[in-house]
Amino acid sequence: MVYEIMVMYKPLLPDDVRKGVHKDILALMEEVGGEVEDVDVWGKRYLAYKIKGHNEGYYIVYQVDIPSDSVSEVNRKLRLKQEILRYVVTKITDKAEIGKKLKKKNFSID
Repeated sequence: MVYEIMVMYKPLLPDDVRKGVHKDILALMEEVGGEVEDVDVWGKRYLAYKIKGHNEGYYIVYQVDIPSDSVSEVNRKLRLKQEILRYVVTKITDKAEIGKKLKKKNFSID
């Protein structure tokens, strides 16, 4: 099954630490018998409210193909990472529809 995993890292992590955790997540996907299809780095974003004392988060979105029975193991291992503020795992039902339902705003200058 294809899943999208959005991970919010602590914003003040050094680059080498964040890259290390990123490599750990990639290794975790292979460990559970899956593969990473796409990685989208969003970077730092302001949060609507503080999470664990942080006003910002560093976002990376992973699109992975992993067996359904290994999602609980992925959740468990992500929960143990201290460098991660929050994460969410979402099942993608129709891979072809990704991004097509987004409404883009058109701006016109008169």
